[in-house]
Amino acid sequence: MSRDIKNIVIHCTAGYGNVDSIKKYWKNVLKWKSVGYHIIVDLDGELHFLADFDTVVNGVANNNSKSIHISYIGGVLKDDYTKSSDTRTDKQKEGLKEAILKAREYAPKAKILGHRDFSQDKNKNGKIDINERIKECPSFEVKEWIKEWM
Repeated sequence: MSRDIKNIVIHCTAGYGNVDSIKKYWKNVLKWKSVGYHIIVDLDGELHFLADFDTVVNGVANNNSKSIHISYIGGVLKDDYTKSSDTRTDKQKEGLKEAILKAREYAPKAKILGHRDFSQDKNKNGKIDINERIKECPSFEVKEWIKEWM
């Protein structure tokens, strides 16, 4: 049985921990019963599949039942985790493309968005301005990047 997926959401981990440490954080600190993403793309581009696309995970509050979540490790400066930055390596970009295409096979009509694209357009100007973002994740403009290769 497949879920009715409306969104493929791109995230960053906002840190440089390995996949095991990220999973332990979700379980032990956040007390989540499931993982935060379906796929994590490591620094070398390797895809780590953490959950089947049929499984609901904890990517974006109030949007998880209709979303697939993909993250890359990074998204902040290594010497200052408070500073958002597009840290994707070329291999991570290729890995993200591969992960998105896999998710698209499962949900061909889904929109591809960044986590921050779920922020509210409070001033109703048709876009999410920097001051309206709930967070910077994934530290790049997903819609613009998708236009470059898809």
